[in-house]
Formats: sequence, C-alpha cells, structure tokens
Amino acid sequence: MKRMRGKGFGILTVILILIIVFCVKATVMSRENTAGSKNNKYYAALEEEYLNRTRQLLEEEGLRNCGVDLRWVADVDGTREYTMILHHRKLDRMSAQEMAELTDRLTAAEFQDDVCSFIYVIG
Repeated sequence: MKRMRGKGFGILTVILILIIVFCVKATVMSRENTAGSKNNKYYAALEEEYLNRTRQLLEEEGLRNCGVDLRWVADVDGTREYTMILHHRKLDRMSAQEMAELTDRLTAAEFQDDVCSFIYVIG
C-alpha cells in the first residue's frame, strides 16, 4: 500500500514538473511574439510612408494610377528584402535610360534601414 502511495506521489510530481515547464516555455514564446509584433508594426509604418512617396513620385513622372505592389521576405537573421513591382502602360514604352533614372529616383526615396534591401521590377 505504501509503495502505491510512493508511485502515485512520483507520478504526480513528474506531471507537475511537466506542467511548470510547459507554462514557462509558453510565457517565453509569448514574449518573443510581442517583440516580433512591435518589429512588424515598425516596418509597416515605414512601408506605408514609402508607398505614399513612391505613388507621389510616379504621379510626378506622369504615371498616374500606376500599379504598385510591395512585397517583402524576412530572413531568420532579421534582414528584409523588398521587391517593388510597378505596372503601367507607359513603363513598357520607356527607354533603358528612362527606366534607370526612374529606378534611381525610387532608390533615393527608400527608407534607410541597414537590414533592408530593395529590388525593382518595372514593366
């Protein structure tokens, strides 16, 4: 009878330890997600501002209602690679020099963050 109580106590102890480990791990994971959420909000604000500047720049270039698509991929190390895709009839008729000048203007309007890089697809 005492052996059964000893086994029951041991099993209960193991179960309680597992519950504690699970709760601690869930708390740590929750804190990591909060940091990631703040990071995403920071970049979302930068992206929105950049898209507004880009649309204004395109209107100045005579590309009204130009389709603008901004996509990003984040690496494990925190770096982000943005791809901006522009769609407009007039873009197909631009010379190589005009496209290079437009790309230079877009590059100048980029938000400056050491972990971000930009690629442009114009056409």
